[in-house]
Parts: sequence; structure tokens; C-alpha cells
Amino acid sequence: MVTLTDVLEVNWVILYFVYGQVFFVTGLVTGLQWRRQSNLALARPLPWLAAFGIAHGFNEWGYIFIPLQAVYLADSVVRLMIIAHLLLLAVSFFFLFQFGVELILPGLPRYRWLRAVPFGVLLLWAVAVFLRGTLMQDPLNVLIAIGDGWSRYILCLPGSILAGVGLLYQARQVRKMDLGRIAGYLTGAAVAFFVYALAGGLLVPTAPIFPANLFNYSLLEQTVQVPAPVFRSICGLAMSFFVVRSLDIFQVETDHRIAEMRREQLLAADRERIGRELHDGIIQSIYATGLRLDEAQHLVVENPSLAQQRIRAVMDALNQTIQDIRRYIFDLRAAEQGRELEGVLERLVQDLRLDTFLEVDLEVVGQRCCWLGEQQVAHITQIAREALSNIVQHSEAHHVCVKLGYRGSHTIISVVDDGKGVDLEALAGNGHPGHGIANMQARAHLVGGELVLQSEPGQGFGLELIIPCHDKEAVNEIADGEEIWV
Repeated sequence: MVTLTDVLEVNWVILYFVYGQVFFVTGLVTGLQWRRQSNLALARPLPWLAAFGIAHGFNEWGYIFIPLQAVYLADSVVRLMIIAHLLLLAVSFFFLFQFGVELILPGLPRYRWLRAVPFGVLLLWAVAVFLRGTLMQDPLNVLIAIGDGWSRYILCLPGSILAGVGLLYQARQVRKMDLGRIAGYLTGAAVAFFVYALAGGLLVPTAPIFPANLFNYSLLEQTVQVPAPVFRSICGLAMSFFVVRSLDIFQVETDHRIAEMRREQLLAADRERIGRELHDGIIQSIYATGLRLDEAQHLVVENPSLAQQRIRAVMDALNQTIQDIRRYIFDLRAAEQGRELEGVLERLVQDLRLDTFLEVDLEVVGQRCCWLGEQQVAHITQIAREALSNIVQHSEAHHVCVKLGYRGSHTIISVVDDGKGVDLEALAGNGHPGHGIANMQARAHLVGGELVLQSEPGQGFGLELIIPCHDKEAVNEIADGEEIWV
């Protein structure tokens, strides 16, 4: 009977190639995603994780490269390659150890000296292997097995555990930032590192040292009939997936910075406009009103009738000034409400990016034209959420564009994808356009707007919500989660 171990032994080249590639890609992606200027605590340790992934990937490929080269090279050169291969293994685990230490240091500000521990342990390992080879005169294959085991016990095992603990700490910090999905990815990465501590740090090749002479690869293969590299590969895949998804936090940080810059620009524009209009309009009106009152004061005795006319004109001017001030206050409220809608759409786009592999863009164009009420924003949010949900479930799209625009006296929200599209005429002819579309149309009616759909098979799907400005219009309230049937 052919066992899994037999199959993997025949295909050991593929196994080690895939295993090495998993770690190499993890390190490469981590290095490319790293943000030097990031304010996040997770940013500082990432170069060590990238170095671990790349170095460990090359180390695993060494199990393929060295045997192939041994056919053509001299024995002395092969021995040097084997020794260098062992050193590369230890150095990769040193990077992992350093990554774990850097992760936990933010929570231990008084223990900065821990940063030097991984290098000290690496030196201790090198001295121990050198003394063992010098004093015991072990054969090279035995010395390599011993060095491999020691590197896993004193570098990989504590490094993996510290990395898991540090990632759990980071997950807790990220969860406080209301980024629950990324916190979940960080937690998954922590679990993967804990498992790797067992599969890669505690279980080692057979060697004449304790506990490698008891708990080793041979025991694992005899017990579960699966080679140890398979377990390490599974751990590597899990680490790669969760770590790469966790790096989306840098995109979230970038989006927040861009949104903050946009808000600051809008606020600065509003301040400049209001300051200019206050100076050119209201202040000048008040100044002119003061002159008229001064004139009326002198006419009270000389010409009471003309003084009354001047006072009535002053009252009219003051009433107009009050209306102007109210308009400015309304503009401030409209600006604040517009920023709230922008923030809602931004959060929806960020969630979609984190939950899927879709490329999603958010664009805001034009100047705000009116103040959207709280219930209007709630309905618009539900329409946008339903549209994005339909894209994920049905469109098979790769790119989505969400646009918030202000055109004259209308607020327009559009959601366009490049998916497979639908035949709207056939959909309408069935008499069942779908609950999602029906709900969006009902909500559009409740906010006094119009929902326009555009789509053809193979040409994507476009949705546009057009809302005219009705400053005093009441909006019906719908309880959260309530379905609308039309």
C-alpha cells in the first residue's frame, strides 16, 4: 500500500520548492507593503519578518539546490555549502526571534535591553556548534543535525512564541481602532506562529541530543504517517495568508490620511469663504446700519418723522443681516453633514476592500449644495451598502468605483462596476427585479430622490442615486434591518 509519506518522498523536490516559495513570497510581500513613515506600532518590526521569510525561503530551497550541485562539485565545496546552509537556517530564525522581540517591546517600555537578546542567542548557538564540532569530532552530518536542532530550540521556538504573543497584542490594539477584521487576521497569524513553534521549533530532525533523540521527525512520521515538512508548509501557508491580509492596515491608514487631508481642505475652503463673505457682507452691513442709527439719533429732535423712517430702514437692514447669518449657519451644518456622508461612504469602501480582493475607488467631486438630514444619510447608506453587497454576490467584478458628486442643486451617489452586468429589460419583464433593487428604489423614493440603473450583459452594472435639495423635507424613518416590499 502506497502511503502519503511514500508519495511525498518521491516528490520531495516539489514539497521543498512549495514550502520555500510560501516563506519567500511572505517575506517579499511584507517587505513591499512596509511603510517607513507609518505611525502604526506594527510597522517597526515588519522588516525583520520580511527578512525571515526571504532567508527561510532560500534555506528551504537549499535542500533542493545542494544535492543537485553535489553531483558536479568537489566534496570540499559541498561541505562549505552545507555549513553555509546551516548558518542561513540559524540566521533566518534569528530574524524571526528579533521580529517577536520587536513586537512585544511596545508593551514593555522598561525592557529595551531585550532587543539585544536574539543576537546574543545567535552568538551562543554559533559558539556551541563550533565547540561541539571541535571537541567531539562529530561527523559533518551529525554536527549539522545537532546545529539544526539547537537553532530550532533556542531561536525558532522562542521567536515563534514571542511573535504569536506580539501579534495578539497588536490585534488588541487594532481592535480598539474599530478595525475588527484586521484584528481577526492578526489573531489568525498569531495562532499560525504558535503552531509553527511546535511544528518548526519543537519537532526537529533526529540528532544525538535531548530532546531531539525522542521528539523528532521520525516519531511524527511513524505516528501520523505525514512528513514534518508538510505540517510546516501548512503553517507557512496560514502565516502567509493572515500576515498578508493584516497588512491591509497600512492601506487603511493611508485612506485615513487622505480623507483627513480632504476634510482639512474642505474646512479651510469653508473658513476662507465664510470669512470673506462675513467681511464683505455682514460686517459692512452692520457698519452701514450703525451709521444710519447715528444719523437717526441726530434727527430725533429736528425731524422725528424722518428719524422714524431711518429707524425702520435700519430694522429692515438688521433683519436681512440676521437672514444672512442664518444662511451661513446653514452652510456650516451642510458642510458638516456632507463630511458625515463622505465618512460613511469611506468606511463602506474600506470594509469592501478588506473583505474582498476587489479594487475599490472612492471619489468626491463638486461643492456641497444642501444639508442632508440624519434619516436621509441613513437611507443613502443602506442603498450604497446594498449596491456593494450585490456587486460582491452577483457581479463577478474586479473594479468598483463609488462617486459622491454635487451638481447644482442635486446630490448624486453612483456605484459602477466592471462585472458581467444584467439585462435590465428582461429583469423588469419578469416582474421580479429582486428584493435588493426593490429596497433601494423604495429608499430612494423616501428621500425624495431617483434611482437610475444602467447595465447590459457583459458591460458591468451602474447605479446612480439623484437627490434634489429639499431643505425642509421630512424623511420617513425606517428601523434598522426592516425590509421594504413594493
